[in-house]
Amino acid sequence: MTSMIDVVFLLLIFFIVTTTFQRPEREVPSSIVVNEKDATNELSVLEPAIIDVTLQDQQVLFQIGAVQTSDLEKIVSILKDFENKSEGAFVRPAGNVPFEAAAQAIGACKAGGFSTVSYLPLD
Repeated sequence: MTSMIDVVFLLLIFFIVTTTFQRPEREVPSSIVVNEKDATNELSVLEPAIIDVTLQDQQVLFQIGAVQTSDLEKIVSILKDFENKSEGAFVRPAGNVPFEAAAQAIGACKAGGFSTVSYLPLD
């Protein structure tokens, strides 16, 4: 019995000595260095690509900003001119729009060079 107690104490000492204690994550200093003076001066003036898909008089209309058209090729050419393609595009179809029209808008975003497209129904 005495030798078992010795072994337990030796194991306890071994684990205490070999254990590395880490600080909680909230106490770890950040390695990101931010120059607040430069960060406040650089505001993004780029607007995200948002395509609204609506149905008027049984005709599907696609709208980007002030441009409203039913021509998908025009939408693709507008999307190709966007500079901030890394932020992705957003397709917002109205509730009465057929799914095919929303899928065409998503395809137009992909053809316009956007790698990520989000589907955000309005209704």
